[in-house]
Amino acid sequence: MTVIQPGLFLIMQRFPERKDILRNMFLSSKSFKSTCKDYQRCSEALAYWAESKNEKAPYRYREYFALLQELESDIIQSLPEVF
Repeated sequence: MTVIQPGLFLIMQRFPERKDILRNMFLSSKSFKSTCKDYQRCSEALAYWAESKNEKAPYRYREYFALLQELESDIIQSLPEVF
């Protein structure tokens, strides 16, 4: 049984139609591995701030939401073209 790195798993859930390509990118690219870790950390922070009662929570939530969207955009742009 293969264990999938949590960040890669989250990205594969977000882009299920590109699972195989994402897996190959993870295996072959240090940069993409780093992006996966960033995606995981950002997702965790987003979940934390979504539940936080801290007065800064709405601001932090928006900040991490925007960062997650930016990471997703970077991921989409790094995907090879499919013909």
